[in-house]
Amino acid sequence: MTRARTVVLCALLSGCTGSLIGEPQDAGAGGGSDSGVWIMLDDGGGPPPGTDAGTPPPGTDAGPPVGTDAGPPGPCDGVTCGANAECDPMTGACACDDGFIPDGSSGCVMLPPGDPAGRTQAEVCAQWNDGHVENSSMAWTAGAGTCDAGTMDPVAIDDTLRRIAMFRWLAGLPPVDHDASRHGELMECANMMNVNGSLSHNPPMSWTCWTSGGAAAAGRSNIALGYRTPGSAIDGYMSDRNTPSLGHRRWILGARLGSVEIGFAGRGQCLGVFGGGGSTDRPWTAYPNQGFAPLALAQYTWSFHGNTVSLPSSAYATVQRMSDGMELPVDSYLTGGGGPPPTVGFTPMGWEPAAGETYRVTIHGTSDGDIVYETTLVDC
Repeated sequence: MTRARTVVLCALLSGCTGSLIGEPQDAGAGGGSDSGVWIMLDDGGGPPPGTDAGTPPPGTDAGPPVGTDAGPPGPCDGVTCGANAECDPMTGACACDDGFIPDGSSGCVMLPPGDPAGRTQAEVCAQWNDGHVENSSMAWTAGAGTCDAGTMDPVAIDDTLRRIAMFRWLAGLPPVDHDASRHGELMECANMMNVNGSLSHNPPMSWTCWTSGGAAAAGRSNIALGYRTPGSAIDGYMSDRNTPSLGHRRWILGARLGSVEIGFAGRGQCLGVFGGGGSTDRPWTAYPNQGFAPLALAQYTWSFHGNTVSLPSSAYATVQRMSDGMELPVDSYLTGGGGPPPTVGFTPMGWEPAAGETYRVTIHGTSDGDIVYETTLVDC
């Protein structure tokens, strides 16, 4: 300890000169070998090599570098948004104020009452999860023989109606009722699909268990095979995977649909969709819907359905990702036929819809001009 104290005293003495830069200290309590730590002492000869020259004198600065500018422009520089909209400083795109939706140009208009865009994420996910509840423990009880269509659990009918109501609610449409007046025909339809292991809207008389009532029901129904419950078949209809016509989805989201018929046997399901009497004040609907929408809705073809809005053959869709302003490629086409009005279908090409992203969809060339809406996908 004596050596370390001597070095410190030397540093404090006003007349101390020399070039001593330090000596090793001892290892501290406990003794032992030298620690190898040095005490650096200033010998008055200026800063050690490698240090800067210190801070500049008060009141001076280095001045701006020669040849530089003020930096790149911000995303919102030069962007002018319309009424009830502001520029997003991250993307440079105009975004509507709360309670407003795009008006098809650069501005926004007040959200119509009941519009799906006004719902919270919590509301959407609660409806999605509740709509997938299955309360029936056994949807179907087999009959006495192969061609006996058996019986459906009434609870399974309620499960199916709730699933349909959930999808229609997301689109801003009212629920539908169950028409039980021809339930026997729907059961015969489902049983034919199940027994023959095939699907047909016009089943031939050569089919096992063919009946005229079941064949008639097949002609007015969405039909499915391979689903565990009648409610789960509704998800298959709505996704309409590998069905460019989107016929199943278009019938379920029909503005005039007021009631459905339900049949289920084994793994066959028939859903009668010709029941009219429904109405809505919505001029159009979308899938995925505007506002918060479950991610599952965006996995295959998206669609825009005209109710009072007309869609000429030249109508098409474009999609912009709002997080970076990029326009994303889609395969857009017009489809129609049957009872529901024409629909614009558009399939993502080379990109995957992602939870947390907002996508701005523009439907070009409708009878009401360009229609713009935004959907924010959420993983419920």
